[in-house]
Amino acid sequence: MVSCLSTSSLSAKARSLSLAKVARLSDAEAYQTFKLVRWAATDGDPVCPRCGCVAVYTYATRKLFKCKACNHQFSVTSGTIFASRKLSIRDYLLAIAIFVNGAKGHSALQLSRDLDCQYKTAFVMAHKIREALASEANGATVSGEVEVDGAYFGGHVRPANNKINRRDRRLAEHQTGKRRVVVIMRERGGRTLPFVFKSEDASVVTIARPVAPGQYRSCRRSNALGRSTCALPDEADKSQ
Repeated sequence: MVSCLSTSSLSAKARSLSLAKVARLSDAEAYQTFKLVRWAATDGDPVCPRCGCVAVYTYATRKLFKCKACNHQFSVTSGTIFASRKLSIRDYLLAIAIFVNGAKGHSALQLSRDLDCQYKTAFVMAHKIREALASEANGATVSGEVEVDGAYFGGHVRPANNKINRRDRRLAEHQTGKRRVVVIMRERGGRTLPFVFKSEDASVVTIARPVAPGQYRSCRRSNALGRSTCALPDEADKSQ
């Protein structure tokens, strides 16, 4: 659920962290939970973000750690999107749980009401979470049987709902030029990769790049994208 915190893999305990559980946490429990999420590979034991050393000193009076190898001081949020934080750890865990569990997205205004913080704070936090989630897909590949589909959003002029003002929104002259198409590549039983383009035709070249090396595509499509099903067998299957 909170893979945006670090590049390491998360345990099942971290992925099952719900909004109700986070809301019941004390500040000390939230700090320990954040450590488990941040350093899932070492069961919450600190790891230096600079050199990767696991041998660290722990300060008794401050929530800081010092690396024994490079003497670098760091905290549980160092090297993450929450570095130099102002809010409490629990507020950040709540923001992540609220944001990623929203099926239709979560606006910054609603997030500011949920966390009882300023709109600017919620706006920056939401964009940090979005950026971190998008960075997880960089360099990702898909294989096997992949379905590709696209949908257009925005860009049309919204005049008053009067008969004389009604326009054919399909025509370019009645659009603002901000219309975009969101293209999704979904691997059967695997991951999903999203893309944003100005048109479906512009996505044809790009969607071939995330395909795993050593495989070929055999796509069945009704139009430029429509709903395409691409079979991506291995080279061994291709030679047979």
